[in-house]
Amino acid sequence: MRKIQHLFLISSMLFAINLSAQHISLMENRGEIGVMGGASFYHGDIASDVLFYKPNFGVFYKKQLNDYIGIRFNYEYISLGANDIQSSNFYDYKRGLYFTRTAHELSIMGEFYFSKFMSGNKNYRFAPYLGFGFGGLKSINGQTNIDTPSTNKTFVFPLNLGFKYNLSGPWNLFGEVTYRFTSSDKIDYFSDDSRHIPIDYKYVFQASSSGNDQYFSTKLGVSYNLLSIYGPDRPKTPKKWFFFKTKENQPSKSKSKGFFSKFKGK
Repeated sequence: MRKIQHLFLISSMLFAINLSAQHISLMENRGEIGVMGGASFYHGDIASDVLFYKPNFGVFYKKQLNDYIGIRFNYEYISLGANDIQSSNFYDYKRGLYFTRTAHELSIMGEFYFSKFMSGNKNYRFAPYLGFGFGGLKSINGQTNIDTPSTNKTFVFPLNLGFKYNLSGPWNLFGEVTYRFTSSDKIDYFSDDSRHIPIDYKYVFQASSSGNDQYFSTKLGVSYNLLSIYGPDRPKTPKKWFFFKTKENQPSKSKSKGFFSKFKGK
């Protein structure tokens, strides 16, 4: 009797696993859309010992290629700024430079999951991911007390690290940190070879030799998976009319009559 119970239990588990596998195979993640918001941080020549942050937000669309790889298109509204007056470095404090800048950023990145992620499945509802790519930054406006030419456009090379958690159905919660390397040293209006002489001050100040400017952002967001669910084809049911029968319900008539049918009586 116990052997029969064990066999029944094992067969039930196998049947449940089979049903779950069929459900997984019928669901495909075609892509993802999301919104995000957080803070952006600047790192460059002005007040280099202080981490300045300003709000930023963005949206993205991702085309999922398979369970682990996707191509992601991003837009972010970036705010950056810094002020030497807030520096604890005496040299930067006496230099007294400041700037603010707002810009649009567009980028394309490859995104790679470290583990399988599937909506609605408790076993695959969490996944860390890594992304990298390239894009461009275009300034909208800005303010500064630096009289050197600035950069309105520059290439950016984002490196993205994040995690994703499936809340319910196709809805997800995610958080990520994106670091940008840039092709410009004048995002803060002040390059390494620039010179600045404050008013009523006899000394000449220059920037640090830190190379091109950089910035990064930390964000939280909500995303929605674009799922395709496949199932068995359902047979087409004939339309029913109130007064008339459909062609499917009428008896079929033979298109051709046999030779001996001509001799049948009418």
